[in-house]
Amino acid sequence: MAGSNEPFREIVENIFNRWSALKLAVEHGMGGWNGLQKAIELMNHTYDYCVQPKTPAQEDIQDALDEYLDQEFQTICDDNSSQEVSYYLIRYLTMFRAGQFAEITNELNQLPPVNKWLLPGHKITYVAVQEDSSSDSETEEHPRQQIGAFTVTDLPEGFAPSTSGATMEMQEEDVEPGWTKVTTKSRRKH
Repeated sequence: MAGSNEPFREIVENIFNRWSALKLAVEHGMGGWNGLQKAIELMNHTYDYCVQPKTPAQEDIQDALDEYLDQEFQTICDDNSSQEVSYYLIRYLTMFRAGQFAEITNELNQLPPVNKWLLPGHKITYVAVQEDSSSDSETEEHPRQQIGAFTVTDLPEGFAPSTSGATMEMQEEDVEPGWTKVTTKSRRKH
């Protein structure tokens, strides 16, 4: 029975590979070092959810997509693309279950070709995120320097951060029951 839904997997893959917001979230590192894997898991879980015996509601799929993007990619789609993705998933699932395979194929063939990027091992080109340059006066007064994944600001003139020989040690301190204060202590190795 699972094999009878395999053609629908190709439809789901086609839709997800066209989802620009998901691709941008992966390329901008919003999902962390394993963002591609998280995107593939989202696609696979959505497929599994769609092919269950009872057809899910479009709103349920949209809510699940939005929640996953928020939790795993720290991304909220203001462009309503999750609504569009869920619409097409339900549309094609309904057509698929009605046996309208030729109609689905015809519609998908009319779309521009898609580059499949949701594949294990696919090389993702990550996009460097530019600093917000909306306040030029601030950047002149307080130059920023990028160290690793952190931006250092408010350094006195002539100072450059040094990471050679330094270690960072985390210290936890109980503040109130149920809360923990985490501070860093920088030590220099001699």
